[in-house]
Amino acid sequence: MSAMRDGDEWLFRLFNTRIKCRVLDTLSVWVTHTGSAGFTIGITLAAIFAGLSQRRSPYVVAGSRALAALASSHLVSHVVKRLVNRPRPIFQLDGIRTFNVPICAYSFPSGHTTASFAVGISYALAFPGYSSLWVLWAALVGWSRIYVGVHYPSDILAGSVVGALFAYISRLVVPGFA
Repeated sequence: MSAMRDGDEWLFRLFNTRIKCRVLDTLSVWVTHTGSAGFTIGITLAAIFAGLSQRRSPYVVAGSRALAALASSHLVSHVVKRLVNRPRPIFQLDGIRTFNVPICAYSFPSGHTTASFAVGISYALAFPGYSSLWVLWAALVGWSRIYVGVHYPSDILAGSVVGALFAYISRLVVPGFA
């Protein structure tokens, strides 16, 4: 367990303190906000509303599945956060870089990463031609959470697994068109 914790801290410090530049400072703050509730809910509702005028729209199906994945993964993520109670690196480690991004008390799993993978994988499954872009976006959101100093890599890994899992579940549960 100690080796895992040491590896987690080493990777965190690599992305937070060793890799740095002004462009990444600005870009990472912007990217991290795209994993927020406002943005992820917005892009799911936008897909649904964009497809409402068309009968049997793939946008409505994709948006509905993404919304189901987002809501269910959010619930699980917050229950796990309360059970694990892992403090954020910003509260545990010295000498790290921090940015002005809003946070709640607990770190594990990353809610922004969970949300971006729930939505990103849902859209990647619905629109395979754009799947690499959706997965890249979700991964960048996760990376940005480490860069801005609010999550450990294991928080990101857990959030990506939870989000992706619920994207696949929502594809099975939320009906498409026959």
